[in-house]
Amino acid sequence: MKSRSEQYRGESLLSYFHSKFSETSISFNGGATSNLKIDTHGSKSIRVRPVKQKASDPPAFQKYTKSKPCPFYKWIPDTPLTVDAFNYGVIKGCEAYILSHFHSDHYNGLSASFPGTIYCSAVRRLNNFLSTQVTKSLVRIKFGGNLKVVAIPLNESFPICGIDVVAMDANHCPGSVMFLFHLKSMKRFILHTGDFRFHLDMLLPPSPLADIVGMHLIPVSGKAIPQLHTVYLDTTYCSSQYDFPPQQVIIAGAVEVTRVQLEKYPNTVVVCGMYTLGKERFVYGLASELNLRVWLHRNQHQLVSTAALNGCTVCASLMAHVVSNQQRAQLHVLPMAQLGMSSLIQYRTTLGPSNDQTPFNSPSNVNRPRPLVAWRPTGWSHQTGAKTNKLLQTTLDSSKPLPEGIRLQQCNDNIRIYGAAYSEHSSYSELKRFITHLRPNHVQPTVFGSAARGCQLEIESWLENHSPTDL
Repeated sequence: MKSRSEQYRGESLLSYFHSKFSETSISFNGGATSNLKIDTHGSKSIRVRPVKQKASDPPAFQKYTKSKPCPFYKWIPDTPLTVDAFNYGVIKGCEAYILSHFHSDHYNGLSASFPGTIYCSAVRRLNNFLSTQVTKSLVRIKFGGNLKVVAIPLNESFPICGIDVVAMDANHCPGSVMFLFHLKSMKRFILHTGDFRFHLDMLLPPSPLADIVGMHLIPVSGKAIPQLHTVYLDTTYCSSQYDFPPQQVIIAGAVEVTRVQLEKYPNTVVVCGMYTLGKERFVYGLASELNLRVWLHRNQHQLVSTAALNGCTVCASLMAHVVSNQQRAQLHVLPMAQLGMSSLIQYRTTLGPSNDQTPFNSPSNVNRPRPLVAWRPTGWSHQTGAKTNKLLQTTLDSSKPLPEGIRLQQCNDNIRIYGAAYSEHSSYSELKRFITHLRPNHVQPTVFGSAARGCQLEIESWLENHSPTDL
C-alpha cells in the first residue's frame, strides 16, 4: 500500500464521529437494552436474531405489519437498524429504516402509508449553506409527502438511535450511499455498501475508510483505531467471469461505435436503455461527445430532472442536452425492457421518416425507415471470448474489432443492438481489491442465489490468501 504524503494531515477515522455523541450509550426505546442478539459461531457471516417485544405497537404499525419475517442480513447487528428492508412491513424491534438508494429492488414494499422513519442520503455543498437531498426528493415524488424521511449528510457523523452513522457516496446511482456504523460501546465499525461501484477515492483520504485500509491498527494520538468488524457487501458480480472494464472505458467504446454509425448514416436514431436511475453517465457520455440532443420519456424525465435539481451534477449536465420534442432528439432513452428487436421495430414506426438531406441520403431514400443503433448498458452484457461470435464483433464497416466491453447482440433490418458492459455495480476484481484492502473480520454478502455459497468461499479465500497491493 502506498504511504501517505508528508503533506497529509487528515483526521483519523474516529474524527468522523462527533465528540458530542461520544458519551451516548447504545440504548433503545428510551433506555431499554438492545432487542437483538448476535450469533457468529466463528463463521465469516453475521446472523442476527430479533427478540420478540412484549409491548404492543401503535395501531398504525399494527395495520402495516406483515407476516413475512425480516432476514438476518437486513439487520445491523446489535442495533435497532435495518437497511433496505421495506418488504417486511413494520419490523418488530426496528426503530429506523435505512434506504441506501432509490432502486425498486431496495425500496420494494414501501408505500405512502408506511409509518416508520426512513433515513436516506443528502449532499451538502458550498460550506453547508446549501443542502441537497436526492433520494429524499425521489421518495416523496414516488410515495407522496406524508412519509417520515430524514436525510443524512455525506461524510458527517449523524446519530440514529444512539448509533453514529456516516454516509458515503456509493458511486451507484444518484443519491446512492454506503453507511459506516460506529458501535462505540463495542468499539466496532460495520460497513454496509448498499449497491456500489468501487472507486479508488473510497479508500483514500479524505474518505472515512482511508484509515482502515489494510486492516492493521493505525496509531493516532497514542490510540489505536478499531478495525472494521463486518462488511455487508454488494456481491452482484462476485464471479471471475464478470471482470468488466471501468465505466469510462466502456463509454469511450460506445462513443466510438456510435460515431462510426452516425458518419455512415447521419439520420440514425440512437436508443439507450435505462432502468429507474443509474445510466445517466453513459447517456451523458454519448450526448456530450457526439453533440446529440436527448429525449427522455415522461417518468425518466421527472426522475432525472429531480435528481439534477437536488444536487446530482451528472444529471444536471445531462439535462442540458435534453429536449421535450421527441422528433428534435437523436438520442432517445427508453426503458431497458423495450430494447428487444421486435419492440425497436415497432418503436421506429412511431418516429416517422427523416427529412434530413445528407451526403449519405439521396432524395430517393429519404422516406425510408431511419436506422437505429441501440445500447443495453449493463454488466450482464459482459461475456468471455469463448461465448462471443467473433464474426459479428466488428464495427459497422468491418474494418476493426469492436472496442473492449462492447458486443453486437442483434442485427436486423438496419437495427443494431449492442451490449455494453457498463455497470453501477463493482466488477469481480474491484470487489477483491476493495475487500483485501479493508480486510474486515467478517463479510456478509447481500446478494443471494444459486452461487451465493461459492461467493462466500471466494471472499474467504481473498482474506486468507491475498495481501493488499498498492492502491
